[in-house]
Amino acid sequence: MVRRPDLRDRLYEGWLCSRPFWVYPPMIVAMAAWAGPRTEWTAAVGLFGGGLAAWTLVEWGLHRLMHVPTRSPGFRRFQEFAHLRHHREPDNLPGSIVRLRGSLALAVAFLALALAAFQTVAPAMLFHAGLTAGYVWYEVVHFATHARWRLPGLAWLQRYHALHHSRQWNRAFGVTCPLWDWVFETLPR
Repeated sequence: MVRRPDLRDRLYEGWLCSRPFWVYPPMIVAMAAWAGPRTEWTAAVGLFGGGLAAWTLVEWGLHRLMHVPTRSPGFRRFQEFAHLRHHREPDNLPGSIVRLRGSLALAVAFLALALAAFQTVAPAMLFHAGLTAGYVWYEVVHFATHARWRLPGLAWLQRYHALHHSRQWNRAFGVTCPLWDWVFETLPR
């Protein structure tokens, strides 16, 4: 007998796990609104832009890591849960979004790294706001690609990511920016 999902299941599998782009934009605004006035405006723009740029490398690195062959059963299970299942089920839209429980842990870790690097809260918050904005942009592009939305200006990124899924799973790891694929020689052939 198949059990019907109850409200807790729907909350857990629905909004709480698969809707980080509803959580992060208000956080980005709050971080920027708090830290912006405490920082000279050109530095604030540079820190936010630096976070956006850093996201492209983080995105490439995390995505590449999900495809590294491993002998570790534990890491292989993590890869399977975090990403490889998505390759077998690319039309599973909730599965195409990083679950909130996973992304929050990374967000906290990256904020801690930013605080350690900048040693001051306002610059760390601005950098982290940019990094988080890059993550939200990644989720939008990735979801739009798998939902087959036609968004103006995104067609080339959507085709680029589709190459990763259809023919070249070991290439094209940059979903929002192919720069690091060029740098690390993983551009699609």
